[in-house]
Amino acid sequence: MGDHDTLYTVLMPEFWARLTNSAEQSVFGTRHWQWMMFGDTHYSLVHVAAALISVVFLIFAAIRWRQTLAGKTEGVVPPREWRLPAMLNGFVNATFNMSADVMGEEDAKKWLPFIGTLALFIFVSNIQGLVPGLLPATDTLKTNLALAVLVFITYNVVGVYTNGFHYLAHFLGPSFELGPLPKFPWLFWLMLPIEIASHIARPVSLSLRLMGNMLADHKVVGAVLLLIPLLVPVPFLLLGVLVAIIQTVVFTLLTVIYLALALEHAEEH
Repeated sequence: MGDHDTLYTVLMPEFWARLTNSAEQSVFGTRHWQWMMFGDTHYSLVHVAAALISVVFLIFAAIRWRQTLAGKTEGVVPPREWRLPAMLNGFVNATFNMSADVMGEEDAKKWLPFIGTLALFIFVSNIQGLVPGLLPATDTLKTNLALAVLVFITYNVVGVYTNGFHYLAHFLGPSFELGPLPKFPWLFWLMLPIEIASHIARPVSLSLRLMGNMLADHKVVGAVLLLIPLLVPVPFLLLGVLVAIIQTVVFTLLTVIYLALALEHAEEH
């Protein structure tokens, strides 16, 4: 199979070709997409399908977890058997504990739906790269940049909403007295472009880091599976699981840090 071939493109080639062609003509027009993977590539829906698979799986997992609340313990006691609801419960608890360590329990409870959903989607998308015939939605800049921009917009809007213009004052640097002149952020001409560049670099680094690691991991595992499909790929698959977990933690932790910084009350400027 090619780089963008999956089970759903191989098993239904004609349907997939018509769907892709229809989407390309009706939405984006006939064009090449050079920004997708920093190369001349055609428009593709395989990563959209991978993202939809992640969403469908998470909806199913949420329904299964919801059913545990109707039991005798009403969700107070974790399930004894290590099945999907227990896995989901442990994942969310770990995400909450990590968030609480950075932003405090009160803010962690408030932002758990956003942070937890983001972490679950990234993790499930990453794991798809280890399933033969599937493709991780996070090995392309399209998906990762969309997630990173969502984080960027969210923490900046939250910062302005929570702290008002005090949040924007952080971009101007500290205020101080300069001789007889009143207190003012005199270094704003230097700090403002530095802060703007720093904030713009955040979504860029988030998206590129995740894409680079997942793309490399997917390529390595795929190459080993093609060369020697028995036993030899097992260590690479285990390493792939570790990479998927680490990249989920890194993306989620940085998101929590950005939110925590935006939620902090501004210092006196």
